[in-house]
Amino acid sequence: MDSESDPGSVALLAIKPRFADAIIAGRKTVEFRKTRFSQPPRYVVLYASTPVRQIVAYFKVAYIKELTPLGLWRKFRHVGAIEHDEFFDYYDNCSLGYAIVVATVWKLGKPARLGHLRPRGAAPQSFRYLNKSSIRRLSERR
Repeated sequence: MDSESDPGSVALLAIKPRFADAIIAGRKTVEFRKTRFSQPPRYVVLYASTPVRQIVAYFKVAYIKELTPLGLWRKFRHVGAIEHDEFFDYYDNCSLGYAIVVATVWKLGKPARLGHLRPRGAAPQSFRYLNKSSIRRLSERR
């Protein structure tokens, strides 16, 4: 299944700093997830988790692919910036997974605290939808 997105939807993802760095550098052009979006996002905001704990970049979503973990590995292993064992440990006991394919990435010149977009919010375990104006606010920080 390939998912089309709402032209304005925005999702916040918490991601390990090494994966955020790899996306920004272009070494990782897909982000793997276990959870399906009810409304596929047009943009993804990257919150680098501990120890960084800041919003560091955002990207436009090319498309989202739903496959078995083995199917995801076969299709995206060369662009996922993750080792085989870590990938399959992540998808342990999952029958389906999702690959968010990265189009264009914008790195923030000044990383933002989570409160910049979610005043009382905590980092999401999986993802959280944001207001569509979030991208405009972040683009001012490029």
